[in-house]
Amino acid sequence: MAGRLSDELLEEILFRLAPDDPVSLVRAAAVCPRWRRVVSTPGFRRGFAQRHRTAPMLGFFANMRDWDEDREVDDDDYESYDYVARFVRATRFYPCRGERRDFRALDARHGRVLLASMPWEPGLKVQGLEVWDLVTDELWELPDVPHAHSPTSWNAAVVCGAHGVCDHLDCRRKPFLVVFLDSRPKKKMHLSVYSSEAGTWSEPTYGPTSPTNGVEMVPPALVGNALHFLIDATYVILKYDLATRTVSTIFLPDDFITDFAALTTTEDGRLGFARVEKRTAKDNRFTVTCILGHWSMETGPEGHVLWTQDRSIVLETLLNVDACSIRNDYVAFAHGVGVFFVGTDVEWFSIDLKSGRVRKENYGDGFNYGVVPYTSFYTPGIALLGP
Repeated sequence: MAGRLSDELLEEILFRLAPDDPVSLVRAAAVCPRWRRVVSTPGFRRGFAQRHRTAPMLGFFANMRDWDEDREVDDDDYESYDYVARFVRATRFYPCRGERRDFRALDARHGRVLLASMPWEPGLKVQGLEVWDLVTDELWELPDVPHAHSPTSWNAAVVCGAHGVCDHLDCRRKPFLVVFLDSRPKKKMHLSVYSSEAGTWSEPTYGPTSPTNGVEMVPPALVGNALHFLIDATYVILKYDLATRTVSTIFLPDDFITDFAALTTTEDGRLGFARVEKRTAKDNRFTVTCILGHWSMETGPEGHVLWTQDRSIVLETLLNVDACSIRNDYVAFAHGVGVFFVGTDVEWFSIDLKSGRVRKENYGDGFNYGVVPYTSFYTPGIALLGP
């Protein structure tokens, strides 16, 4: 009769299960009490993350806007709409709650998503920021940002509070930071940082004067210890160093003109950006081509920033849709897993650059005005963690 596997050997076998199929670990935990104990320990959770290194995309938040069909709606009347941040599964992970009504998702990182109450319109005080861990279903309501009285545009990001010393493989029990960027015409932009450990907002750090078009409300990119915010899609990226609390700027290419861009990160840890561009050929038919382009940043020997285009994808061919229907006013990116999201007039697609897989996403009724991907490891027992 064969001897019983040791806990260490059992762990090694279970480590080989795919992280993007959370149900496989749940099924393993249901085999017997011993297996459930093994996969539910902090040591297994840490070892599983170390083995796979890259957290899977469990799904994404679709920022939805809808309304009563019998009610007249004005596009400039923010109160006319109903808003919801809806989680759309990309795996067999089922959160306790699938949506947050009257909120939009701003950013997601290290297993947490940052939400903002809606509606909000330029000139009103920013209220109702929340941080939500989908796996444990913990929700933190943040105090109002003390210095953001009436911004015309703003953005915010959530990061692990142990920046510089954490590998972010299993940091959901560590404190977190929320970085808030405020922009007002003819005023200097300023950033305030909320610490979950201290429970307070910091004094503001000031940056350059706010540009005319303000801050783009798209998920920032974390490269090393620095957050990068897209300030104006035709102008500049603002870099905020989490360690030194200093602000600097990175200029986009001189000839860069677009309706929208998304900040990205490359596999080797560099900053990048992507945009969807429509090109019209001057032939007898005025043929329209839609291109998803990607640029990555390098720093020259004298510190000069160089942007190199490293990818160009013809979307109408890849998606098998009419080029004219593809939206060039929004594109989203899942950091770490290399997945892009692009939309048409009626639907959204995810594009996995590594596998080449294209999938049509079903996010329910309403108008989808933004996507925020959610990546996290999930093992049985995480949801039972206390605060």
